[in-house]
Amino acid sequence: MHIKHILFFIVIIFISFLGFGCGFTDSSISLILPKSDQELALSPEGLQFLESFDDPIAPIVIIGPYRSGKSFTLNEIMGLKCDNGFEVGHTRSTQTKGIWVWGRPHPNEHDNHKFQMIFVDTEGFEGTGRSNAYDDRILILSSFLSSLLVYNLPETIRESDLLKLAFANELAEGLYSRAQG
Repeated sequence: MHIKHILFFIVIIFISFLGFGCGFTDSSISLILPKSDQELALSPEGLQFLESFDDPIAPIVIIGPYRSGKSFTLNEIMGLKCDNGFEVGHTRSTQTKGIWVWGRPHPNEHDNHKFQMIFVDTEGFEGTGRSNAYDDRILILSSFLSSLLVYNLPETIRESDLLKLAFANELAEGLYSRAQG
C-alpha cells in the first residue's frame, strides 16, 4: 500500500472519530494569494472568514508537489464531486494558486471542547515558474496554520519530500522549545 493511501485513510479515520459529516456544496475562499513569484499576501476575504469564528478552528491542511491530487483528495474527504469542491485541473499547469480554505466549517466536539474543522488546499511544490523560496513560504505558512498537516504524494517518497518534512519538523520543534522556554 502506498504512503498516499495510508495518509488518506489516517485522515478519514481522524475525521470519523471527530464526528464529521459530508455533503457540502459551498465554495473555496482564497486565504493567501501570490503577490509575485516570490511573495504571498493575505486575502481580505480569507481574513474575514477566519475572523468570523467564535469557536477555535482546527485546520486540516494538505501540501505536496504540484499536480499530485491535493484538491481531489480534499474533495474526496469532504464527499464532494470535483465540480462542487476545490477546483481540480486537468492540465500539467498548476491549478491552485496560494492557499485556499473551504467556505463551510464543520462543527465538531472532542472531550467537551467545541471547535470548527476547516479544510485547506495549497499550491503544490515545484510548480512551473516558482522558486524554492516560494515553496518554502507555502510550507511554512501551511505548517503554522495546520492542526493536522497532510503531505500528499502521487508516487514514492523522494529526497526533496523528506527534506521538506524535516524542515517542517524543525520549525515545529523550534516553536515548541520557545513556547516551553
